[in-house]
Amino acid sequence: MTEIRGRVLAIGLDAAESTLIRRLVDAGEMPALQALLDRGGWSRVTSPSMFSSGSVWPNFSMGCQACDHGQYSIWNWDPARMELAYTDESRLTPFWRSVAEGGASVGVMDVPFAPFLGLDSGFEVHEWGAHTRVDGRVSVAPPEVERAVTEDFPPHPFADPLAGVPSDAEHYAQFLDECIDGVRARGDLAQHLISRGQPDLTLVVFEEPHHAGHFLWHTVDADLPMYADLPAAARPERTLADLYRELDRQVGRLVAAADPDTTVVVFALHGMAPSRGLPDVLDPVLDRLGMTALQQGGRRSVLTAVKDAMPAPVRDLYRRLVPQARRAQWGKARLLPPYDWSRTRAFSLPIEQYGLVRINLAGREAQGVVAPEDYAATCDTIEAALRELTTADGRKVVQDVVRPPRGRHAAGLPDLVVHWTHAAFESRPVVDGVEIPNIRREQTGEHAWDGFCLTSDPVATGLTGSDVDGRELHRFLLDALVR
Repeated sequence: MTEIRGRVLAIGLDAAESTLIRRLVDAGEMPALQALLDRGGWSRVTSPSMFSSGSVWPNFSMGCQACDHGQYSIWNWDPARMELAYTDESRLTPFWRSVAEGGASVGVMDVPFAPFLGLDSGFEVHEWGAHTRVDGRVSVAPPEVERAVTEDFPPHPFADPLAGVPSDAEHYAQFLDECIDGVRARGDLAQHLISRGQPDLTLVVFEEPHHAGHFLWHTVDADLPMYADLPAAARPERTLADLYRELDRQVGRLVAAADPDTTVVVFALHGMAPSRGLPDVLDPVLDRLGMTALQQGGRRSVLTAVKDAMPAPVRDLYRRLVPQARRAQWGKARLLPPYDWSRTRAFSLPIEQYGLVRINLAGREAQGVVAPEDYAATCDTIEAALRELTTADGRKVVQDVVRPPRGRHAAGLPDLVVHWTHAAFESRPVVDGVEIPNIRREQTGEHAWDGFCLTSDPVATGLTGSDVDGRELHRFLLDALVR
């Protein structure tokens, strides 16, 4: 690449909600971000989170959209094998690889869904405190950095294989404490690594606001009707805003640790919004439409049955000893029922936030049965049925049904993406006269579409306050490197 003339420190605040940040900045409670705002400007970042939050970081890392890189979830549909495939980060090529290969020093810490490259200069810390664990193990390079990370710093609170998310009201306060402790720990490690080497390009991602936002959004939007039944124990004294204030303190530390001439960029690719669990209506709707059929006598796998029968201590030992990726492969049988593909026209993919529907299309799926000329009509039929759904109190369940763009790696993408209304979080959806409770009601936050970006030097980056596509954000970082 072109000769390096500047240094860049990019700090990602994963799924940090821009409206909450602006509220705290305006109240004088995030002085580090206020200082950046005073020097530069505020840009809105647009990302395809209306399609899948699992694609926003690969979009940033690779500079293209999901239909071109094929990554949208930790589990991605493989139409050739008619099964879910565990995500393979190694097939993705992040933009900082070419920066490093061009001779610049690069420091990277916990970019979600990015591969571990094994950088031989700068630093690389992978899954040290990940929101979504793919490999399930910490990887660090080069060796001298690995020694410092493992010997001089305590593990991140999320690193324990048994670390979980709150399953009941009594655990919210402890979970928030762990997330705030994680922010501090990440700041400590990142400050050391930046001060130690001053890489030309440093990219540090705080994943804690994402982890916390899914389960603690009710602490900053407490009066919403969807949270009315939460007990007092679910409302800890500290709130998600306290975690954001700690993020600001750590951003200030990292900016201070960097060389004074370093261009600083702080960003979030998407945000967080209120929710209450996930509507579990896709399978009943598809069944009612005659779109799905199960194998006769279909059963759970033997391994799944054995795992379900494990005593808790044995299950904990299994989680500690067996790598995450291996456990995920062994647990794959839980994710989809045993469909009879010869009679299945459409089926749902594992739900993360939005509802995901896949058409069993002939010529694309290895066992496809829907003729290409019937594809659009099949999608229309399903969409119409979903849009007609109402809650028990008569309100709409579905806000929108999105059809993702097609591209060179679109073979595994969902065909329909279903967005829910707030009413679906406040009252039970009804299918064929049956009220269906939401699953995972302990989740009180969902991904929001917009992110944000702040910079200390709008001239060097070209970030002048206009909207920025998340796929293009890395280009502004590279521009500042060669200013």
